[in-house]
Amino acid sequence: MLDASTFAYAAGLVIIAAVAWGIAAPLLRVAADAPAMQPADPERRRLEKQRDLAYAAIKEAEFDFQMGKLSSDDYAALRRTYETRALAALAELDRRRADVPRR
Repeated sequence: MLDASTFAYAAGLVIIAAVAWGIAAPLLRVAADAPAMQPADPERRRLEKQRDLAYAAIKEAEFDFQMGKLSSDDYAALRRTYETRALAALAELDRRRADVPRR
């Protein structure tokens, strides 16, 4: 027959398993839905990545400028280059959104 300590141990394991499942279930559900949330258009993904990379490069150049690693002329040139890339990607993304018929 089960003694009290064995029962307490089993009950504790059940509670731990229930809590772990309660925490992990939403995370697993989001991971399963992730491919459905990705845009199906590879060109759109490319433009979004180009935009994000340009933003990151601007931040990096600004950081380097503030740290004294870049002159003001170099910083201005880099910023202009990456702002142009980001704006081109944003303009193309906006154009593609305008071409998609609304529901």
